[in-house]
Amino acid sequence: MLTYDALPDERQKYIREMLIQMGRVLAIDLSAKFDVSIHTIRRDLVDLAEAGVCKRVYGGAIALASDGGSLHKRAGQQSERKDALARAAVKLLSSGQCIFIDAGSTNLAIAKAIGTGTRLTIVTNSPTVADTLLDNDSVDIIVLGGQIDQEVGGTVGTSAVEAVQRLSFDLAFLGTCAIDHAEGLTVFNHEDAYFKRAVISRSDAVTMVVLNEKIASVARHKVAALDAVSSIVVESDAPRARLASFEDSGIEVIISEKN
Repeated sequence: MLTYDALPDERQKYIREMLIQMGRVLAIDLSAKFDVSIHTIRRDLVDLAEAGVCKRVYGGAIALASDGGSLHKRAGQQSERKDALARAAVKLLSSGQCIFIDAGSTNLAIAKAIGTGTRLTIVTNSPTVADTLLDNDSVDIIVLGGQIDQEVGGTVGTSAVEAVQRLSFDLAFLGTCAIDHAEGLTVFNHEDAYFKRAVISRSDAVTMVVLNEKIASVARHKVAALDAVSSIVVESDAPRARLASFEDSGIEVIISEKN
């Protein structure tokens, strides 16, 4: 049994590592591991929450998702990982569907991965996604209007929401900043959360396509509970311990192939 009561830096370093590996920690487990009081662990979690590492929740803490910056910046990051996810995601498509593709760098990779043999109607709030699909003769493209939020990389305001409410989607590839079995889907932008809720309400199925670091973490604004999600596409090396809670909730977990 580790005893670091006099070394909070060592405890907090370990807690940081566990948040990276598991996404969340329980105060009672940490108390037993370090042979310190629950109160001591709670002080550690307060310090880490104030540092922006985690969010305190009942019984422990959950990792905070990192804000990746603008869509332009995110599009150039982790491209091979996103391409692998996209190849798995497009296997969900079939001719005749009306698909919504949300703004986001991983969803942009999905748009690039859509082949020319499948007849689709694709609705998007992202000019970048629409531009990517322009040379694909198999798809009809509908772009939602309104003012573009540069942080999100697409339209998310009133005009976009009103347009969504006049449409119905067989499948929505919805972007998210974080997903967790208890906290649900969360994002950094309040209007983006409101927009995504409108898309969910008009979709027969919702699929999340996420990098490992978005699993078992939380952002500022809640979009919806986990039961809004039909399936989740994850990386080949996604931590299996994090995926179990999704499968237990009845969500189809699709594991992409290695590059």
